[in-house]
Amino acid sequence: MKLFILAAGTGERLWPLTKNTPKSLIDFGDGTTIMERQIESAVLSNMFSEIVIITGYKSEQIEAKIKDHKSKIGIKCIFNPVFDITNNLVSLWVAHHEMTNEDFVVTNGDNIYIGDVYNKIASNSENIIQLTIDYRDQYDDDDMKVKFDSDKAVMRVHKDIPLSDTGAESVGLVLVKGAKSRRLFVNKILQLVTDKNYLNKFWLEIFNSLIDDGVTIATAKIEPADWREVDFHPDVDVMKSIVFKNSIE
Repeated sequence: MKLFILAAGTGERLWPLTKNTPKSLIDFGDGTTIMERQIESAVLSNMFSEIVIITGYKSEQIEAKIKDHKSKIGIKCIFNPVFDITNNLVSLWVAHHEMTNEDFVVTNGDNIYIGDVYNKIASNSENIIQLTIDYRDQYDDDDMKVKFDSDKAVMRVHKDIPLSDTGAESVGLVLVKGAKSRRLFVNKILQLVTDKNYLNKFWLEIFNSLIDDGVTIATAKIEPADWREVDFHPDVDVMKSIVFKNSIE
């Protein structure tokens, strides 16, 4: 199984921290970065044969870091040459040829996983397209929200879902397993990128389009404490406090 890490974005909401550094290489104060912690989690899970990092902004820094990184599994970068004028749906498109022959997991490059999250989302199903979700007491406008129907089937994934219709939050972590599911997922990427209206869309639009086609999207639940997303300056402060707390325990 492969792990795809989406790490092409400019991280403008974290300027000036990201003015000269990609978000995935932000130091948490102990010498480690978001990317290194993602790699460590992946390696410890024993689930993956290879990690593919999709880069864009300041790609050369990530590539240099990978070159120096010692890992038990293969790691490589694929560059999105249009990262600055597109969104992460296109980042998946530049790597779609890597998805056809082996099952895979996709994760946002600004997620930090605490504990063995990858094995928590593992599935015994032969064919599955699975969205990882969590349930919170309340959601905010920037959350990638999930709406369910009366049978608890996923109806839509988007930030613009009204809070009153929100049933869960999408973690930005997806499992695609089985030849049929891989084919559906890749073909949907290829279809969407031919429409210029999708070039600046989030990759989770893949699910909305699959749902429109009648495809059932499975879900796997993790706890809010199992992960953190680093989007804004307070998120960095929270992660640094967690790292510091763990380092002195």
